[in-house]
Amino acid sequence: MTTSTNKEDTLTAAQYPVIRCDGQPTCGAETMHAAARTVTEVRRFQDDWHQRPGGRDICPDCWKEGQR
Repeated sequence: MTTSTNKEDTLTAAQYPVIRCDGQPTCGAETMHAAARTVTEVRRFQDDWHQRPGGRDICPDCWKEGQR
């Protein structure tokens, strides 16, 4: 077994809260904001996304298509 101490071999990971579109099953759109720590903050930063009753998040494209 070989152990490397090179800085180039070091891996780091980050976690970002992401909201995904619930407008239609095939959409797949998602958004995040680097300054957000929670999905509530992501929603606050993303003015063009909409949240429906029940917590459904709708991307701008699905909203324009009437997926509400």
